[in-house]
Amino acid sequence: MGSVSSSVFDGLEGLRAPESSSIWASPAASDDHRFASVIHTELQSTQGVADRQAFDYWRSTALARVDASLPDPTLTFRAERSLSVTRHATVIHTRSDPVGIERRAHHIRGDGVDDVSISLLIGGRGYHEQGSHGARVEAGDISFGALNSPFASGASERYEEVRLFVPRATFLAQVGQVEPLAGRVLQGGSVPSTLFSSYVHGFARAVPYMSEADVAIALEGTLHLLRGLVDAQDQKSAMPASEATLRSLAVSHIERRMHDPALGPAEICKTLGISRSRLYAAFRNEAGVAAAIRNARLERAHRRLSSSGSATDTVATIMFACGLTDAPSFSRSFRRRFGMTPRDVRATHRR
Repeated sequence: MGSVSSSVFDGLEGLRAPESSSIWASPAASDDHRFASVIHTELQSTQGVADRQAFDYWRSTALARVDASLPDPTLTFRAERSLSVTRHATVIHTRSDPVGIERRAHHIRGDGVDDVSISLLIGGRGYHEQGSHGARVEAGDISFGALNSPFASGASERYEEVRLFVPRATFLAQVGQVEPLAGRVLQGGSVPSTLFSSYVHGFARAVPYMSEADVAIALEGTLHLLRGLVDAQDQKSAMPASEATLRSLAVSHIERRMHDPALGPAEICKTLGISRSRLYAAFRNEAGVAAAIRNARLERAHRRLSSSGSATDTVATIMFACGLTDAPSFSRSFRRRFGMTPRDVRATHRR
């Protein structure tokens, strides 16, 4: 595979927006006219849409090809993204409040799209499931989806993501078979994955100012780096499905369903199609499945209580949104885990 020309990203720093601003940069604002946008790029945002209508607007426009839902419908929803359509790939750079999406059979029949989705989570956390694979997704992780079969993805907090949609033939030629990767998550944190993340983030910000030839070179470089990550992961996981795999699937399901107080081991077993003994064996090094569910709920509650975005929510509202229904038990468990009561955490972050 050929090397990537350094000229692809040269001179684009002046076009980048500050980290605290919108995800796209304006050539007019930068006073740099060396680059003309030759790639069709659409900028979408809920800015200017009334709070009560923002999610419905986003669901019917940006998320029209999937079913979308909010983990907590009581919260205000805001999102923005840039959508760049090229002959070689579609590049979407999103910042959004938490949302869950599902691509179902009727979506697949309706649009017939057979592309491969490659997602880089830049910030936040969430989950991704497809077929027999699934996992919790953290910042820096890379996940895969095949658009010709159902999948579910979502975020449990505000997130930033770059998602590439690549033709199946391109992915097959440069990375490999799609199906073994669909639903899988490659963990970030290694030197190669950090390099990939930096490259893809730069690609997403630069693509509106590229030519089609530049996009082809940048995409080739992206898939070359990705192939290396996939090959390295395959060498580590050449063994058949293990307890670690089952635990990963269970944790993904917990992230997705913890808002429902009824979530328990029985539901997880039914969803994964495994016995209770296999599920409990996957959590043998922890306090058990119920404890894993409780701890995940407490962690989410702690993040919500610490977040300025939830400053107007009561402790009780956050508790119920995390699937917890017994206030005294919640307070005791929270204090044991974090050394502070929920109200103490809220007060600390309001100062």
